[in-house]
Amino acid sequence: MKTPRLTSILSCALLASLTLAGCDRTIETLDSGGPLDAMGAPSDGDSETPTGDACSVPGEAITCGDDESTAYCSLIESEQALQFGPCLTLEERECEPGDWKHVPGPAAPPVDEEEDWGDPCSGTDYLCEIEGGVPYWAEQYCDTPLVLSFDASPVEMIAAESTPAATFDISMRDDSCISTDWPSAVTPWLVVDLDGNGSIDGGHELFGSGTSLVDGSHARNGFAALAEFDADGDDDVDGADPRFAELMLWRDWDADRVSTPDELTSLLDSGVERLPVEFEIAVECDERGNCGVQRAAFEHSGGVGELVDVYLTCH
Repeated sequence: MKTPRLTSILSCALLASLTLAGCDRTIETLDSGGPLDAMGAPSDGDSETPTGDACSVPGEAITCGDDESTAYCSLIESEQALQFGPCLTLEERECEPGDWKHVPGPAAPPVDEEEDWGDPCSGTDYLCEIEGGVPYWAEQYCDTPLVLSFDASPVEMIAAESTPAATFDISMRDDSCISTDWPSAVTPWLVVDLDGNGSIDGGHELFGSGTSLVDGSHARNGFAALAEFDADGDDDVDGADPRFAELMLWRDWDADRVSTPDELTSLLDSGVERLPVEFEIAVECDERGNCGVQRAAFEHSGGVGELVDVYLTCH
């Protein structure tokens, strides 16, 4: 199909002064192999080129095209803006945004989808994310600490690129990612100073998949780590549990990923008298791939908030 295109383009070049308008129409309407760009070369077509229409809600889907294809809203890196991507048919979509799947490891037990989002540290979890307007299966790593949202709004994250020199080992593993997005002080980490040195030194002092449990394994999520503080087994960690007073919040005001004494406050001083260890699954992702997965409501002196286990994307 390239020969008719080349012939048409050469004809335009030779007869430009006489038939420019006609050649333009030829370039625009020549069929069979897809549209041509302004220079007469084959374009990538709708399957690869984002539509460029502005949008405001990451993951939003709209119907487009004659065959009821779908376009998705996502961050377009080249434009640094939220735009709708290409129109994709059902066959062109690898997955639907928000879907997840779990591939068990060799010794991993079966996954009950009603109760668990999978074990991020035994086998592999995949979440359907969007990049450039195209859904794909993204592997989820073992970076799942608990944060507190006091007004139950989405977790506020600071882009890793905003603090390029700041690193923090969240998962405490040989292949750890030390450059992830970071929660703002509005949605602080739940932490415990295990060695009593006055600072939070790694993911082992957060509540997530970097936590080492009593049996020596890593916690499969933040709520599993918190459950070890529930000594009386009543599904709440509160003043009746001996280690409740050890729980603190880390509000990293300068986002340098280095804790200081003024950034650490006890739960009680923050108006929180108990935290639940039971949770529900409600996947909510931002445009950078960070996803709140397990979550539970908690009460505090100012109202009702949400305790969220956040799956962080490596950057």
